[in-house]
Amino acid sequence: MKNYAIDIVIALAGVYLLSGCAVRAHGYVEPPPPVTISAQVDAPPPPTIQASVQVGQPTLATGVTVIQSSCTQGGPDPCNGLDDNCNGVIDEGCGYQSGAIQITSAWNTGADIDMYVTDPSGTVISYQNTQSPTGGFLDHDARGNCRRDQANNRIENIFWNSPQPPSGAYRVKLHYWGECGGAGPTLTTLSIAVGGRIIGQYNVTLAPSQELEIAQFSIP
Repeated sequence: MKNYAIDIVIALAGVYLLSGCAVRAHGYVEPPPPVTISAQVDAPPPPTIQASVQVGQPTLATGVTVIQSSCTQGGPDPCNGLDDNCNGVIDEGCGYQSGAIQITSAWNTGADIDMYVTDPSGTVISYQNTQSPTGGFLDHDARGNCRRDQANNRIENIFWNSPQPPSGAYRVKLHYWGECGGAGPTLTTLSIAVGGRIIGQYNVTLAPSQELEIAQFSIP
């Protein structure tokens, strides 16, 4: 028996070859060309460390005065060792860091004044030892006019970056290391922030070579 279906297919193929035209089958729909979509997705910001820390009122040395100053919510925060915009961060945007604890000293002459913080482990953080096993860091050591090319050369900053800093006593000492060209007696500001709030801002005038434990505070 002759297979008419095969003959029909062959005939159609011949028509296709002779005409040079493509034959589109009935009911076939050509797919649309691919579309390229370009989208920009912003990555979420890193999480902010939140600290919940209880702290006692600092004990002050003789000659240290409490700064009675007000801050301005949302205002500027110049690099002066104070929290001027009421957000619990000292000198925000000045190039050094904050955390569950932030201790910042600043002074008004070209002197070189060093800050020392002794943590509950007994480790002393300073320019000589910039990191403590408890998570404390000195991230800004200033030299005053002994290093004129340094940014913010009259401010030092120590912070703890852990959400819960170790319990115990913290002691803050300042040392007038050098006059760097005859600075003389120097007014120094010290600010302490714990758990996202300022617990004290102080002034003291230091004489050349003087060492003074300014404040002590405890975390239970």
